[in-house]
Amino acid sequence: MPQKTITYRSINKKDTKQLVTLISDTWHYEKITSTFCASHLSFAFLYSSLAHSTYTQVALKEGTPVGLIVGRISDVPLQQKVYLLHLYFHLFLLLFTSEGKQAIQSFRRHSQVNNALLKQTYETYDGELVLFAVDQSVRGSGIGSALFNQYLDYLKSVGARTFFLFTDTSCTYTFYEHKGLKRIGVLTRRMPFLQKDISFFLYRGDLQQPELNEH
Repeated sequence: MPQKTITYRSINKKDTKQLVTLISDTWHYEKITSTFCASHLSFAFLYSSLAHSTYTQVALKEGTPVGLIVGRISDVPLQQKVYLLHLYFHLFLLLFTSEGKQAIQSFRRHSQVNNALLKQTYETYDGELVLFAVDQSVRGSGIGSALFNQYLDYLKSVGARTFFLFTDTSCTYTFYEHKGLKRIGVLTRRMPFLQKDISFFLYRGDLQQPELNEH
């Protein structure tokens, strides 16, 4: 794929609908629930991530979003919390269906698992990679690596030394191992909404580690 067709910039409002589709496709929400629930769950995932962000970058192929990375350092600006209003709106709409309620329970359970993973380590981190998704049609083209490397550059520019991220067996978690991150926590839980067991991972990145700085 010619790299000249790919551009990168911060997220803006007009990206929202396409990014929601990207999230739904990445996590296969429409395979496990209705279109209604898949849409609102994807909106909730996006707005929850943006509410805890200090950095966003979108990859666009000929103007269409095909990748997204969202991250943060420890101090999130207060204005980002406006996204919580959007998050609560979509969670509220999910309450009107039984499967929507199950989706909310899964959303909450996922958060509880992440908190439990953090308790497995006594370290504090300078940053977090909050959300990372690349459209299946462009995986393997280098777009994911470009987004990831740009995020690392951002962390280094603000003086961060370490960061963490959550991932699981529904994601391409081996990407992070290839990039030099270390798995430091794992929990396996039954996820009724997904109708299967999922192993959840906590990964740590050290920006002073040579392997992590190899682009």
